[in-house]
Amino acid sequence: MSDGNPGASKYRHILDTDHLKSGLKTKALRGAGFTVTSQALGFGLQTIGTIILARLLSPNDFGLVAMVTAFSLLVQNFGFNGFTEAVIQRDDLGQDHVSKLFWVNLLIMTGLTLAFAAVSPLIALFYKEPELTRIGMVMSLSILCGGLSTIHLALLQRGMKFHLTSIIFLLAAVLSTIVAIVAATKGLGYWSLVLRRIGQPLGMAVFAWLLLRWLPGRPAKGTSIASLLKFGIRTYAYFLMDYFRKNSDRVIVGRFFGTVPLGHYDRAYQFSAILPNQLTASLAGVGVAALSRLKDDPQRYLGYYAKALSILAFVAFPGSVLFTLVGKDLILLLLGSQWGRAGDIFAALGPAVGLVVIYDSNVWLHISLGRPDRLFKWSVWAFIAALACFFVGKSFGPIGVAVAYSVLFYVMLLPALRYAGQPMNIRTSFHLGILWKYWAAAFLAGGVLFVAARLFGPTAAIYARLGHLARVGLGSVVYAGLYLGLILILFQGPEPFRLLRSIAREIVSR
Repeated sequence: MSDGNPGASKYRHILDTDHLKSGLKTKALRGAGFTVTSQALGFGLQTIGTIILARLLSPNDFGLVAMVTAFSLLVQNFGFNGFTEAVIQRDDLGQDHVSKLFWVNLLIMTGLTLAFAAVSPLIALFYKEPELTRIGMVMSLSILCGGLSTIHLALLQRGMKFHLTSIIFLLAAVLSTIVAIVAATKGLGYWSLVLRRIGQPLGMAVFAWLLLRWLPGRPAKGTSIASLLKFGIRTYAYFLMDYFRKNSDRVIVGRFFGTVPLGHYDRAYQFSAILPNQLTASLAGVGVAALSRLKDDPQRYLGYYAKALSILAFVAFPGSVLFTLVGKDLILLLLGSQWGRAGDIFAALGPAVGLVVIYDSNVWLHISLGRPDRLFKWSVWAFIAALACFFVGKSFGPIGVAVAYSVLFYVMLLPALRYAGQPMNIRTSFHLGILWKYWAAAFLAGGVLFVAARLFGPTAAIYARLGHLARVGLGSVVYAGLYLGLILILFQGPEPFRLLRSIAREIVSR
């Protein structure tokens, strides 16, 4: 670790990680608790904001902004998905390294901001929507704003200060949503959504600088960050391919079916992403930070990962099936009758929701083991498979694309986990041994509910006469009872509940 910079000793408490290995489990659980709680609160508030915006704005407004967002987020996340992982994963890191990385990242993000503004007319030409030129030029500011917080947030995650990152994400999300709602009530239309897209990274930058008292020093001569850049660029290469995979369905829908179908698809997709974002996406920093500290202790590494998968599966798989069964009613209840097509698409995306949660954990393995090269190789094949599925689904309209999305994850899940675990010799049987009972309970419970609500004459007739709220409420209660009962049967006891209770107690008691 370089200590030639006068700030090295001043910031040693921020950069050192040796003290984290003591009580790592507690730190990880507390971080997970803070993250999930804040994400749940933020999700609730943002959902309310989205509902309000959906009633103030049209599907066309959402479709226009979604067209630009599909490209702007790709560029905005250059440093956040790359340099963040490099900072978290590396054990020996000095002030000189981090300072130099900060300035390099800021220089890159400034260039990308200008470049995105310059190519905005090409985005408008691609979609044949002239308004996108101005939207793209203004939204390019989100790229620079995002770059200002990258290193600060990475240092907070490296130090496992997830209570601070949780506060930052929550405040930025809520305040940007409030700004968007106020703008929408003033008649600004799609510009209110643009303000929301800029406001969130700007808010994150402001709060990150306020809550982490770290300042970058002058770039020191003789300090090499080549290994950090190599790790970050390889990680971003994965993100780049994964981003293409995650957004190619919406690009295809927008290009071939127009703004209104894209508006419906985008709202459905955003709601389907809620559970993955609440679980694996929000916990990614916790998972990577904890596993990175355990990479030299395979037994503890596997034990931590197994418990994390169990918790994710316990929540994710039933959520996936329930979204499929009551998805359309939920969308109509929240967004209104004008979003009926989004309801159909949401139900078609539902079967993949739980699988996406588990699939995303493969990134934890690759990054914590220091193998972004393998992660990138996998992402290339995943992108090719996604394109093939989406172009087949396109023949059946936006619904067909949504069904293709769900099929994709049933094909990719186990191969992705197997490939990610190869350096640690984690076999498919390891994952199946953890997941299959949760999977079976979720789908068996869903089958019983589907028969009762749609096929069995007496109960189906009653269910059909209920309103959207009653169907969502009754379906959720009945499904939860069936699922929890099957969990008890398949596990021959309350083992999953004990695991949840023990984790909850550790989080609350400290």
